[in-house]
Amino acid sequence: MKDQSNMLKNKVMYGMGDIFGGGAFLLISLLFLRYLTDIELMSPLLAGIIIMSGKLFDAVTDPLMGYISDRTKSKLGRRRIYFLIGILPIFISFSLLWYSFNISSATLLFLYFFFMYTFFSLAFTIVMVPYNSLLPEMIRNFNERTSFVSVRMCFSVFSAILAGVLPSIIIARFNDIKTGYLVMGISFAVLYSLPWLFVFWGTWENKQSKEVYTNNFFKEIKFVFKNKLLKVHICIFLSSQAAVDLITTLFTYYLSYCINRQKEFSAILGVLLVMQLLCMPIHAKISKKYGKTAPIKFGLIIWSAALIASLFLRIDSPRFLIYVIAGICGIGTSAATFVPWSILPEISDVDELMTGKRREGIYSGIVTFIRKAANGIVIGLLGVLLQLIGYTQPKFIGDVAVQSSLTVMGIRLLFGLLPVLFILLALYFSSKYKLTQEKHLIMMQEVTRMNEGENFNQDSQAIEICEEVTGMAYSQLISLRHAFKQIEGNQSYEKTM
Repeated sequence: MKDQSNMLKNKVMYGMGDIFGGGAFLLISLLFLRYLTDIELMSPLLAGIIIMSGKLFDAVTDPLMGYISDRTKSKLGRRRIYFLIGILPIFISFSLLWYSFNISSATLLFLYFFFMYTFFSLAFTIVMVPYNSLLPEMIRNFNERTSFVSVRMCFSVFSAILAGVLPSIIIARFNDIKTGYLVMGISFAVLYSLPWLFVFWGTWENKQSKEVYTNNFFKEIKFVFKNKLLKVHICIFLSSQAAVDLITTLFTYYLSYCINRQKEFSAILGVLLVMQLLCMPIHAKISKKYGKTAPIKFGLIIWSAALIASLFLRIDSPRFLIYVIAGICGIGTSAATFVPWSILPEISDVDELMTGKRREGIYSGIVTFIRKAANGIVIGLLGVLLQLIGYTQPKFIGDVAVQSSLTVMGIRLLFGLLPVLFILLALYFSSKYKLTQEKHLIMMQEVTRMNEGENFNQDSQAIEICEEVTGMAYSQLISLRHAFKQIEGNQSYEKTM
């Protein structure tokens, strides 16, 4: 394996991949639902259906992309080649998410945005699934992975700051608001597509990774979900990201209708995101010292307190108090973002213990789907909930409609209480993650021993750790490895026929 883990240049070039991953999701969470309802004048229900339905497509394409990348053979690598392939689809799909070509038919408008959102999801899948697969191959050291993730998350949050601040500035420069949205979309499409050239140049792959021979996609998925640590990770990821997506999607509605601060949208969101960026290095240090889930336990508790405090803000509340609450929310959202990505590489290590193979791709596909599913389900659900609480669309493009007192109260409760429920779930599931640096070292020693052909270990500590991280008896673990080899052997035999 190429050892460049001490080179800052490579950490920076690797981290640039999350300019797209971090920024695009926030921008869509903040503006896309509002764009569909208030600019394209689509009903919240139909807008929500577009985003939720698009995730059904992801349910297949994300794991399938991981399955494909695990088996790709090219001179440019099995992962990195897709960074080049995805550049043009990213640019086209993100640009056209914000322009409807003045389609007048409500049915055609719905179909157009359904197609464009699906196209965007596919473009995201093409690059982000291989990208999320790459770090476990590049770096095997437990703490060095955390260092790479911390740089990646800094790029993610920096991109999120740009996504939170720049769109409104760009849109405001044009008299025609639809033209403003189109220019904004094209500008960010350039920002999200070009960095993949640098990611390609600055990363590498482990050419010694054992090739995966199995050709049955559904058997692959079945094996993946035998991984206990994956199930814990999914629960942490889904609940924490649902909480993040809830407040980012509702942020513009809350500021506009609950505290009448829509003109301060960029500034208030900027405080939240800058605090998020400043906390990333702190979370990395906490993770190295106290364990990878430690930041989430602290950050999410104070985030819950800030959200509950937001229930009591009013139009005449002191400005400094609003900014303080936004800053505290930034501490929580940074922990909720950092921790799931930090622990992802170890999930593939547990899989290698179970199967003897490196299958980062299919794990990345499942996790990428989970991330997009959380985003899509939350935004879609909010579209339905806004319809139920009586949200009134503006009569004219770009206006702020007058809402009833019950609707305003509904928005306030959705913003201040609903995310707390998901935060509590994330705190509960994070307590179930037991893999420490010491346990990881012993586990990887066991992986090496098994991969060299040895079967049963007599070390009780190693056996206990293997059983804890896989959720199965040691004898079952050995049987599972044999079963996976048998499938591989059958496929290898078929190839020779």
